[in-house]
Formats: sequence, C-alpha cells, structure tokens
Amino acid sequence: MGTTLALQGIRGESIEQLTEVVSLRPHSASAYNTLGMVLSRFLEVQGAREAFEKAVELDPNLVDARVNLALVLAQDGQLGPAGEQLDRALQLQGDTRPAAYTHYLRARIWLEQKEMAKAAAQLEMAVKLKPDYAKAWSDLGAARRLAGDTKGGQQALERAVALDPNDETAQYRLGLACLENREAHQAIGHFEVALRDDPNDRATLYNLALAFRRDGQAAEAKRVDDKLAKLMQASNQVAAVGQSIGNLTDAGMALEKSGDLQGALEKYRAALDLDPTDAVLRLNYGLALCRLGRWAEGAAELEEVLRLNPNNADAAKTLYIARDEIRKHAAQTGKSTQKAGH
Repeated sequence: MGTTLALQGIRGESIEQLTEVVSLRPHSASAYNTLGMVLSRFLEVQGAREAFEKAVELDPNLVDARVNLALVLAQDGQLGPAGEQLDRALQLQGDTRPAAYTHYLRARIWLEQKEMAKAAAQLEMAVKLKPDYAKAWSDLGAARRLAGDTKGGQQALERAVALDPNDETAQYRLGLACLENREAHQAIGHFEVALRDDPNDRATLYNLALAFRRDGQAAEAKRVDDKLAKLMQASNQVAAVGQSIGNLTDAGMALEKSGDLQGALEKYRAALDLDPTDAVLRLNYGLALCRLGRWAEGAAELEEVLRLNPNNADAAKTLYIARDEIRKHAAQTGKSTQKAGH
C-alpha cells in the first residue's frame, strides 16, 4: 500500500503506511530500505538517510541499502562516506552486471573529487560489465579527455553517441573532442545535434562557430557569431532589469523574516512580473503562497517551476506537501457536505 501510494505521488499516506510497516517489522532491513526509498522519493533526505542507515545496521550485506545510503550521502555533500558505502557494495556484488551501476556511481563520486584517473578506472569496469551503458561511456570519454587522453576520450564518446544518439551532453562532449583532435568538420554535426534541446546554449554556439571557422566555412561561422551577439545583447538587457529584481527579492525576504508574509508575497509577485521566466523568482512566490495556506495557488506555481527546472528539489518537495494539503481540504469539505445533507 505504501509503495503504491508513493508511485501515485501521495506523500503523507504513503509515509504513514511504510512507517507502520517498520513498526510492525522492526528487525526487517528490507522494510527500512523501502521506507528510505519512499522518503527519498519525497525528498525527505534526513529521514531517508536514517532509514537506510538502520537497514545497513540490520543487514550489512544488503547491497541496495548501501547504494541508496550512498546516494543520499552524496546528495548531502558527504562524498567520502558515500564512496565508502559504494566500495562495500562493490565488494558484495563482485563482477556482475548489476555492479555496473554501482561502479558508475563510484566514478561520479571520484569525478566530484577531481580524481579523473580513479573515475576512469571505475567507468571502464562499468562498461566492461555492461557494454551498452551509454552514460558510462559518455562520462568515461569526458574523464579521459580531462586527463589528457584526447584520442581515448573521443573513442569512448563515439561509443556513447552510437548507443544513444539523442544524448545532447554526449554529442557536445564528442564535438569538443573532435575539435581538439583537429576534426572540425565532424565536430560541426555533433554540436548541431547538441543544440536541439537548447538552441541558445552559448557554449555550444561558440564552439560551433569555432568549428565552422576551422572548417573554412566563414559564412556559417558569421551566422552563428551574429546569433551569439544578439543573445549577449539580450543578456545585457536582462542584467539591467536584474538590479530591480534583486532589490524586490531582498525586500521580500526581509519582510518574510519579519513575519509579514503578505508583504513578502507582493514583493515576490512584483519581481516575477519583471521576469516571468525565472524559476527562482517563481519558486519564491510559490513558497510564499504555500506558507500563507494558499495551497492550490502555490501548487500551480510550483508545477510551473518544475516545468522550467525539473530538478528543483525545493519545488518538488513543497509540491508534494501542497498536494497533501489540497487532498485533506477536499476530504474535509466532502465530510462537511455529507453532514449538511444529513
């Protein structure tokens, strides 16, 4: 019941059900691991960590719990402890295909710690165990390139793109590798694919123009340079408005700190009016609506934040809470209506 509710996005009830499970089965590592997964889904990071730690305490050989614990530790910036959990998980898994994902995660930790050679070694093991692991090939190519192995990096990135041609990050990385290896003509195609998701990405546009110039296509290079110049001009215009937005945001935060939520809401709304595309401004506005108990309005704003930035954890966590409150209000309204009918 708890996991089913979690899959439906029903935060409160799913957590209640899984909490009841661990109270009924206090010695079950699997139950605590499942509770941790549900808490993690709803971005309750501290609670998830405690549940995973309890699962590992109850069963030190439960690989899934160790991997899950490593993920929340890494999310909290504790890279060393996260790496230790993954190392132990790898000892338990051995050279099996499921271990490819654990090797990939271990490599991500090493990449964050700027240990390129160690990251590359983990990624090489990941693709050995799972040869069709496109993301691992992409990260392996990036790690090799940053370590100075441009040819080896390009070979890994070519494999990544062959496995997943729609991965814009891999395409961009391969374009850079081609440029460094004096293959400007090949780089052009990869940069053009990388631009499909974001046609205005400045880094990709810059390198595309560079590739055109090195390939002798001066007219195409100028076309891209002109687009970049227009984007820079628009960016300067946005910067001119930025000071006003900053002043309004600071005033809103000060009012909120003093307890004047309504005043803060007005400042956030004014800032958002100046730039409705800014996910951070919309997040401030949505959170203020929720703090005022205007859950439905807040939920609508948070949904828009997640459309603009699907990885915004604050928006996602508060949206789950808002939906819980909306459901509670609807249930209470339904009960009141039934009583009035009687």
